[in-house]
Amino acid sequence: MLASIVVLIGVLTFVSPVAAQDALDRIRKDGVLKIANSGVYPPFEFKEGDKLVGFDVDLAELVAREMGVKPEISVIDFKGLIPSLKSGKVDLLISAITHTPGRAEQVAFSKPYYETAIAVAVRGDRMSVASVKSKDDLSGLVLGAELGTTGEREARAVKGVKEVKTYDTLMLALRDLEIGRIDAIISTLPTLQYLIHRNFKKTQVVAKYNAGWVGINVKPEETRLLDEVNRIVEKLQQSGELDNLKMKWFGVAGR
Repeated sequence: MLASIVVLIGVLTFVSPVAAQDALDRIRKDGVLKIANSGVYPPFEFKEGDKLVGFDVDLAELVAREMGVKPEISVIDFKGLIPSLKSGKVDLLISAITHTPGRAEQVAFSKPYYETAIAVAVRGDRMSVASVKSKDDLSGLVLGAELGTTGEREARAVKGVKEVKTYDTLMLALRDLEIGRIDAIISTLPTLQYLIHRNFKKTQVVAKYNAGWVGINVKPEETRLLDEVNRIVEKLQQSGELDNLKMKWFGVAGR
Protein backbone atom coordinates (compact mmCIF):
# COMPACT_ATOMS: atom_id res chain seq x y z
CA MET A 1 0.00 0.00 0.00
CA LEU A 2 2.77 2.41 0.94
CA ALA A 3 4.62 1.57 -2.27
CA SER A 4 1.47 2.35 -4.29
CA ILE A 5 1.12 5.73 -2.61
CA VAL A 6 4.76 6.56 -3.35
CA VAL A 7 4.30 5.60 -7.00
CA LEU A 8 1.11 7.71 -7.24
CA ILE A 9 2.85 10.76 -5.77
CA GLY A 10 5.66 10.31 -8.26
CA VAL A 11 3.22 10.18 -11.18
CA LEU A 12 1.40 13.32 -10.01
CA THR A 13 4.70 15.13 -9.55
CA PHE A 14 5.70 14.20 -13.09
CA VAL A 15 2.37 15.11 -14.72
CA SER A 16 1.53 18.37 -12.95
CA PRO A 17 4.06 20.65 -14.73
CA VAL A 18 2.75 19.52 -18.13
CA ALA A 19 -0.88 19.91 -17.07
CA ALA A 20 -0.15 23.37 -15.73
CA GLN A 21 1.56 24.53 -18.93
CA ASP A 22 -0.55 27.12 -20.73
CA ALA A 23 -0.27 28.49 -24.27
CA LEU A 24 2.24 31.19 -23.37
CA ASP A 25 4.57 28.67 -21.71
CA ARG A 26 4.31 26.35 -24.72
CA ILE A 27 4.98 29.15 -27.22
CA ARG A 28 8.10 30.22 -25.35
CA LYS A 29 9.27 26.63 -24.99
CA ASP A 30 8.71 25.79 -28.68
CA GLY A 31 9.96 29.17 -29.91
CA VAL A 32 7.08 29.42 -32.38
CA LEU A 33 3.93 31.58 -32.38
CA LYS A 34 1.19 30.15 -34.60
CA ILE A 35 -0.90 32.91 -36.18
CA ALA A 36 -3.69 32.81 -38.76
CA ASN A 37 -5.28 35.32 -41.12
CA SER A 38 -7.65 35.12 -44.09
CA GLY A 39 -5.09 36.12 -46.72
CA VAL A 40 -7.67 37.97 -48.82
CA TYR A 41 -8.39 41.33 -47.17
CA PRO A 42 -6.16 44.10 -48.54
CA PRO A 43 -4.40 45.95 -47.06
CA PHE A 44 -4.48 43.81 -43.93
CA GLU A 45 -3.50 40.55 -45.60
CA PHE A 46 -3.15 39.63 -49.27
CA LYS A 47 -0.78 38.04 -51.76
CA GLU A 48 1.73 39.91 -53.89
CA GLY A 49 2.78 37.15 -56.23
CA ASP A 50 3.47 34.22 -53.93
CA LYS A 51 4.27 36.38 -50.91
CA LEU A 52 1.79 37.07 -48.13
CA VAL A 53 1.94 40.76 -47.20
CA GLY A 54 -0.09 43.40 -45.41
CA PHE A 55 -0.63 45.31 -42.20
CA ASP A 56 -1.59 42.20 -40.22
CA VAL A 57 1.41 40.27 -41.53
CA ASP A 58 3.75 43.04 -40.39
CA LEU A 59 1.95 43.22 -37.05
CA ALA A 60 2.22 39.46 -36.56
CA GLU A 61 5.97 39.66 -37.08
CA LEU A 62 6.26 42.46 -34.51
CA VAL A 63 4.21 40.53 -31.93
CA ALA A 64 6.38 37.44 -32.39
CA ARG A 65 9.52 39.58 -32.15
CA GLU A 66 8.37 41.04 -28.84
CA MET A 67 7.73 37.52 -27.51
CA GLY A 68 11.18 36.44 -28.63
CA VAL A 69 9.85 33.69 -30.91
CA LYS A 70 9.38 33.02 -34.62
CA PRO A 71 6.01 33.65 -36.33
CA GLU A 72 4.35 30.81 -38.21
CA ILE A 73 1.57 32.39 -40.26
CA SER A 74 -1.21 30.29 -41.79
CA VAL A 75 -3.84 31.39 -44.29
CA ILE A 76 -7.29 30.08 -43.39
CA ASP A 77 -10.65 30.89 -44.98
CA PHE A 78 -12.37 33.61 -42.93
CA LYS A 79 -15.21 31.39 -41.73
CA GLY A 80 -12.65 28.90 -40.43
CA LEU A 81 -10.55 31.38 -38.43
CA ILE A 82 -12.44 31.27 -35.14
CA PRO A 83 -12.84 27.45 -35.23
CA SER A 84 -9.10 27.10 -35.84
CA LEU A 85 -8.38 29.20 -32.74
CA LYS A 86 -10.91 27.39 -30.58
CA SER A 87 -9.53 23.99 -31.62
CA GLY A 88 -5.97 25.00 -30.73
CA LYS A 89 -4.67 24.79 -34.30
CA VAL A 90 -3.33 28.32 -33.92
CA ASP A 91 -2.43 30.56 -30.97
CA LEU A 92 -3.61 33.92 -32.29
CA LEU A 93 -5.81 35.41 -34.98
CA ILE A 94 -4.40 38.62 -36.45
CA SER A 95 -6.87 39.13 -39.26
CA ALA A 96 -8.63 42.50 -38.82
CA ILE A 97 -11.58 40.87 -37.07
CA THR A 98 -14.01 43.55 -35.93
CA HIS A 99 -15.20 43.28 -32.35
CA THR A 100 -18.87 42.32 -32.01
CA PRO A 101 -20.75 41.00 -28.96
CA GLY A 102 -21.30 37.68 -30.72
CA ARG A 103 -17.64 37.18 -31.55
CA ALA A 104 -16.62 38.24 -28.04
CA GLU A 105 -18.62 35.29 -26.71
CA GLN A 106 -16.40 32.92 -28.69
CA VAL A 107 -12.94 34.49 -28.55
CA ALA A 108 -11.12 37.09 -26.48
CA PHE A 109 -10.11 40.40 -28.05
CA SER A 110 -6.95 42.29 -27.26
CA LYS A 111 -6.81 46.04 -26.93
CA PRO A 112 -7.71 47.68 -30.28
CA TYR A 113 -4.94 47.97 -32.83
CA TYR A 114 -7.06 49.60 -35.55
CA GLU A 115 -10.28 51.63 -35.48
CA THR A 116 -12.57 51.06 -38.43
CA ALA A 117 -15.72 52.74 -39.74
CA ILE A 118 -17.87 53.39 -42.77
CA ALA A 119 -16.27 56.24 -44.71
CA VAL A 120 -17.25 58.84 -47.30
CA ALA A 121 -14.66 60.04 -49.83
CA VAL A 122 -14.76 62.92 -52.33
CA ARG A 123 -12.38 64.65 -54.72
CA GLY A 124 -11.13 67.52 -52.59
CA ASP A 125 -10.50 69.75 -55.60
CA ARG A 126 -14.03 69.25 -57.02
CA MET A 127 -16.11 69.50 -53.87
CA SER A 128 -15.67 71.51 -50.70
CA VAL A 129 -14.51 69.10 -48.03
CA ALA A 130 -16.33 71.23 -45.46
CA SER A 131 -19.63 70.63 -47.29
CA VAL A 132 -19.65 66.90 -46.47
CA LYS A 133 -19.49 66.13 -42.77
CA SER A 134 -21.75 63.07 -42.67
CA LYS A 135 -23.73 60.81 -45.00
CA ASP A 136 -26.72 63.14 -44.45
CA ASP A 137 -24.91 65.73 -46.56
CA LEU A 138 -24.93 63.42 -49.60
CA SER A 139 -28.54 64.09 -50.58
CA GLY A 140 -28.87 65.03 -54.25
CA LEU A 141 -25.47 63.59 -55.21
CA VAL A 142 -24.41 60.68 -57.43
CA LEU A 143 -22.75 58.07 -55.21
CA GLY A 144 -20.48 55.19 -56.08
CA ALA A 145 -19.94 51.91 -54.24
CA GLU A 146 -18.58 48.43 -54.76
CA LEU A 147 -21.34 46.01 -55.75
CA GLY A 148 -22.75 43.84 -52.97
CA THR A 149 -20.82 45.49 -50.16
CA THR A 150 -21.64 47.46 -47.02
CA GLY A 151 -20.80 50.56 -49.05
CA GLU A 152 -23.59 49.84 -51.53
CA ARG A 153 -26.12 49.24 -48.76
CA GLU A 154 -25.12 52.48 -47.07
CA ALA A 155 -25.24 54.46 -50.34
CA ARG A 156 -28.74 53.23 -51.11
CA ALA A 157 -29.85 54.18 -47.59
CA VAL A 158 -28.92 57.86 -48.07
CA LYS A 159 -32.08 59.94 -48.15
CA GLY A 160 -32.57 61.92 -51.35
CA VAL A 161 -29.60 60.38 -53.18
CA LYS A 162 -29.73 61.24 -56.87
CA GLU A 163 -28.23 57.97 -58.12
CA VAL A 164 -26.15 55.05 -56.86
CA LYS A 165 -23.66 53.61 -59.33
CA THR A 166 -22.17 50.22 -58.48
CA TYR A 167 -18.82 48.79 -59.55
CA ASP A 168 -17.18 45.39 -59.60
CA THR A 169 -14.27 46.81 -57.60
CA LEU A 170 -13.67 49.83 -55.40
CA MET A 171 -10.75 50.76 -57.67
CA LEU A 172 -13.17 51.29 -60.58
CA ALA A 173 -15.39 53.49 -58.40
CA LEU A 174 -12.40 55.60 -57.41
CA ARG A 175 -11.43 56.04 -61.06
CA ASP A 176 -14.91 57.35 -61.85
CA LEU A 177 -14.68 59.70 -58.87
CA GLU A 178 -11.34 60.87 -60.24
CA ILE A 179 -12.84 61.86 -63.61
CA GLY A 180 -16.04 63.31 -62.17
CA ARG A 181 -18.64 60.69 -63.12
CA ILE A 182 -19.70 60.39 -59.48
CA ASP A 183 -19.62 62.86 -56.62
CA ALA A 184 -18.68 60.65 -53.65
CA ILE A 185 -17.95 57.08 -52.59
CA ILE A 186 -19.09 55.15 -49.54
CA SER A 187 -16.98 52.19 -48.40
CA THR A 188 -15.23 50.68 -45.41
CA LEU A 189 -12.46 52.90 -44.06
CA PRO A 190 -9.37 50.66 -44.26
CA THR A 191 -9.80 49.58 -47.88
CA LEU A 192 -10.68 53.12 -48.95
CA GLN A 193 -7.69 54.63 -47.14
CA TYR A 194 -5.35 52.03 -48.63
CA LEU A 195 -6.41 52.64 -52.24
CA ILE A 196 -6.41 56.42 -51.82
CA HIS A 197 -2.91 56.25 -50.32
CA ARG A 198 -1.61 54.11 -53.18
CA ASN A 199 -3.37 55.56 -56.21
CA PHE A 200 -5.68 58.52 -55.66
CA LYS A 201 -3.89 61.36 -53.89
CA LYS A 202 -6.53 64.00 -54.72
CA THR A 203 -9.30 62.00 -53.06
CA GLN A 204 -10.01 62.54 -49.38
CA VAL A 205 -11.98 60.77 -46.67
CA VAL A 206 -14.27 63.49 -45.33
CA ALA A 207 -16.68 61.68 -43.03
CA LYS A 208 -16.72 58.51 -40.89
CA TYR A 209 -19.54 56.83 -38.99
CA ASN A 210 -20.55 53.45 -37.49
CA ALA A 211 -17.16 53.25 -35.81
CA GLY A 212 -15.77 49.91 -34.69
CA TRP A 213 -12.43 48.39 -33.78
CA VAL A 214 -10.33 45.32 -34.44
CA GLY A 215 -8.10 43.39 -32.06
CA ILE A 216 -5.92 40.31 -31.86
CA ASN A 217 -7.88 37.20 -30.91
CA VAL A 218 -6.95 34.65 -28.23
CA LYS A 219 -8.77 31.70 -26.69
CA PRO A 220 -10.72 33.10 -23.70
CA GLU A 221 -9.10 30.73 -21.20
CA GLU A 222 -5.56 31.78 -22.22
CA THR A 223 -5.51 34.81 -19.94
CA ARG A 224 -1.72 34.99 -19.61
CA LEU A 225 -1.31 35.00 -23.38
CA LEU A 226 -3.94 37.73 -23.69
CA ASP A 227 -2.12 39.81 -21.06
CA GLU A 228 1.12 39.39 -23.00
CA VAL A 229 -0.53 40.41 -26.29
CA ASN A 230 -2.07 43.48 -24.63
CA ARG A 231 1.33 44.42 -23.23
CA ILE A 232 2.83 44.19 -26.70
CA VAL A 233 0.05 46.16 -28.41
CA GLU A 234 0.43 48.92 -25.83
CA LYS A 235 4.21 48.94 -26.28
CA LEU A 236 3.88 49.18 -30.08
CA GLN A 237 1.47 52.07 -29.66
CA GLN A 238 3.75 53.95 -27.29
CA SER A 239 6.88 53.34 -29.36
CA GLY A 240 5.24 54.61 -32.55
CA GLU A 241 5.74 51.33 -34.41
CA LEU A 242 2.00 50.79 -34.76
CA ASP A 243 1.60 54.26 -36.24
CA ASN A 244 4.47 53.51 -38.61
CA LEU A 245 2.54 50.49 -39.92
CA LYS A 246 -0.57 52.62 -40.37
CA MET A 247 1.40 55.19 -42.33
CA LYS A 248 2.92 52.44 -44.47
CA TRP A 249 -0.39 50.82 -45.40
CA PHE A 250 -2.98 53.59 -45.06
CA GLY A 251 -1.04 56.84 -45.29
CA VAL A 252 -2.67 57.93 -42.03
CA ALA A 253 -1.56 57.30 -38.46
CA GLY A 254 -3.62 57.21 -35.30
CA ARG A 255 -6.61 55.24 -36.57
